[in-house]
Amino acid sequence: MAYPNNLAEYRRMFSAEDEAEIESKLGLFQAFSKLYENDRKLLDDMLAIESNHQLPIVNYIQSMICEQQIYIISNLATGKSKSFYSKDGLWTIGRDPRQSNIAMPDKRLSRCHAALQYSPEQGFILSDLESTNGTYVNGEKLQRVYALRDGDRIRIGSSLFHFFHCGIERSTTETPDDSNSSTEGGRTLH
Repeated sequence: MAYPNNLAEYRRMFSAEDEAEIESKLGLFQAFSKLYENDRKLLDDMLAIESNHQLPIVNYIQSMICEQQIYIISNLATGKSKSFYSKDGLWTIGRDPRQSNIAMPDKRLSRCHAALQYSPEQGFILSDLESTNGTYVNGEKLQRVYALRDGDRIRIGSSLFHFFHCGIERSTTETPDDSNSSTEGGRTLH
């Protein structure tokens, strides 16, 4: 244990170079402390990468519109990709599997935390359902609703994931010489 009377003596022993190095390390410590407080999962993932030299699984939600049917595909619920179809284009995300289409065992999630809805006019819209810990898009707290764009980074509870969009349209004129697209099962992939 350091005693207050000895701290002045210790300080005199350090050179300006040592002091700069200590300040640098203190700044790094403070940055990691903030990261620990605000996004524990991200810090855990960073430490896992450093110790295992393995890339973590990227969590995601991918929207897909295929022949007028709207799906989302996600690995949030179980860690494995699963498709979710909704006739009305509305999916909920939360902790309670009885109230949420995508249920995750995360203590920081509300039972029904956020909703993802598709509108032909606006695309995919994310809204917070008055959750306790909020919903964040690209580091900004979501106030009401947000029209998602491909690549947006979303944090709800302690889960961080990315949103991707994939639209598959039915080809009206299929030609075998079309080198810019590939036809698969009657659908043209763009």
